[in-house]
Amino acid sequence: MDVQGHRGARGLLPENTLPAFQRALELGVDTLELDCGVTKDGVVVVHHDRRLNPDVARGPDGKWLGSPAPTIRSLTYAELQRYDVGRLRPGSEYSRRFPHQQAMDGTRIPRLSEVLKLKSKFNIETKLIPGATEETVGPEEFARLLIAEIRKAKATATIQSFDWRTLKVVEREAPEIPTVYLTESPEADPQTVRSAGGKTWSPNFKDLTQRKMTIAKSLGLRVVAWTVNEPADIAAALDSGIDGIISDYPDRVLAELKRRGAR
Repeated sequence: MDVQGHRGARGLLPENTLPAFQRALELGVDTLELDCGVTKDGVVVVHHDRRLNPDVARGPDGKWLGSPAPTIRSLTYAELQRYDVGRLRPGSEYSRRFPHQQAMDGTRIPRLSEVLKLKSKFNIETKLIPGATEETVGPEEFARLLIAEIRKAKATATIQSFDWRTLKVVEREAPEIPTVYLTESPEADPQTVRSAGGKTWSPNFKDLTQRKMTIAKSLGLRVVAWTVNEPADIAAALDSGIDGIISDYPDRVLAELKRRGAR
């Protein structure tokens, strides 16, 4: 069972930050799950959205950003470091979703190279979509930059994406780096992933039925579901024979595994 800390441990500390990744490792996760973007000057950084998130980011003046916020692509790395991502906006829907997240004012968006220095396995997502080409670098450049960072760090990592174009570049140019096919539609099925050349399927856990799990296993697919947070859902996912769980609360997954004598 591969226990992955989603964006580090989003339920506990500010997402995709060094403190969140360090906390996840202290808890005992197997893999750090994270997201990447590329700055104007070509630095690969760790951030979920193509734009700065107004519910997470405050500007140099200390004020919360409005919408639309700047894209990661429009800022240099130095400019990006002026934004504080250590607290959820009070009163936002986001803050209501994660009431236990501890604020850490002054936290910045890290370089991927900083995160890859941590002693862990990594599951790294490329954040781009075909419908927003002006907001990010293209799939070829994105994949190659990420491959270069992983190779330079000699890191053990997988590359995942909803935009499978980047995965095909990785499979062609860095066959030593496993790929993970993300899906978010209820219509997504393991046969489509297998036909596309995938070996690991990562669906929304709400879309994963026992029938789909059975088909996935018959096709030889590894299945890692996102984002499984509630204790009942964690237990059900473990009962299904899943290979991995991505969770905002990896401590809950680890506690259930321990209760079952699996840790």
